[in-house]
Amino acid sequence: MKFPWFKRIGIFFIPASVAGWIILLSGIVFAVYSFLDIDGRSHSVSDTLMNFVFMLLIIGAVYSLIAYMTSRVWKK
Repeated sequence: MKFPWFKRIGIFFIPASVAGWIILLSGIVFAVYSFLDIDGRSHSVSDTLMNFVFMLLIIGAVYSLIAYMTSRVWKK
């Protein structure tokens, strides 16, 4: 990979290319969709938040893994 998709600043990964921005926006859209889906099926605020926080952790872990793997420039 010649150009990294993400730039690491501390513990955060900031998009550095168009592919990085697409991944970030896809994660945000999926998080909003998940919240609306969970909220439509739950009966209380605690049901919604417990399930959404778990889903948000999974989305964050996948984003971090993709960003970590694509933030380095590999040398031959």
